[in-house]
Amino acid sequence: MKNLKITTSQIAKICNVSQGTVDRALNNRVDIKPETKQKIIDVARQYGYREYVSAHPEKIKGQIGVIVFNLNNEYFSELITELEYALRAENLGTVVMMSHYDKQYEIECIRNLYNMGVKGIILCSVNNGVEFENYLKLFDIPIVAVGNKVETLPYVGIDDFEAMREMTLNVLNKKFENIIYFSPALNYSDAYAQRERFEGFLSVAGNENYTVVTNIENIKESYDEKTAIICSNDYYALKVYFKNPKVRVFGFDNISVIGKYKLPVDSVGYSMSEIASKAIDIITNSKKDSITVKHFIATHTQD
Repeated sequence: MKNLKITTSQIAKICNVSQGTVDRALNNRVDIKPETKQKIIDVARQYGYREYVSAHPEKIKGQIGVIVFNLNNEYFSELITELEYALRAENLGTVVMMSHYDKQYEIECIRNLYNMGVKGIILCSVNNGVEFENYLKLFDIPIVAVGNKVETLPYVGIDDFEAMREMTLNVLNKKFENIIYFSPALNYSDAYAQRERFEGFLSVAGNENYTVVTNIENIKESYDEKTAIICSNDYYALKVYFKNPKVRVFGFDNISVIGKYKLPVDSVGYSMSEIASKAIDIITNSKKDSITVKHFIATHTQD
């Protein structure tokens, strides 16, 4: 996206200041009015000036952008925490933005992060498809996908299909009388990982008597311990458990609150720190290969 770049002399002309003043503002030097400095920085970001550095250049080598859906699900807050830890070790900062499942706003987030001068972007995307992939090719910085795959980007994460397949086999072996698959995300066409998990469920539950539910209101309080509810993430699993603690609930992501409060919810687990470190390695070393992280079944119940 070369057309976004601008020189310090052009910034000086736009702001009606000297090039020396621009240099002082962009390198956090003294002898410049705060309002002038802010104006110069705003113009630099707006036009994609790529040499803008932080207020502590001796400590921070640059910033990495992170885009997630929101922080309602602990998956995203844990991911951001692990990324921040790993990036700090590399003397890199973190700029976090949330798309709120808004496709157009996610595109704006990517552009804004680029204009801020980030060295790369770690993206949990709600967008997909050829048009979006072509848009990403405009940016001359590394971008890696986590959570949801984007066909042309390197991806770091688990095999969602295989993980849910294994979880479902584990549930079927317990011989429940009633099997329910609960996933409100199935209402969204672009929830890639969620659909992979559903396909994993179907691959082994196809001949069983099961029900698919996409609305928490349809989870009945009359269900008892003979009912197993397989949820496509732990956020949904917790909703089910607190609505009807009599049923056996199975989740996905093994978020820390389950173990912390000793909730009887078995879940698919994996190392979030490994996902974070592998994603950063792809960014910092401009790698192209995707990486699959191993999963496991975390047992929090006793049969």
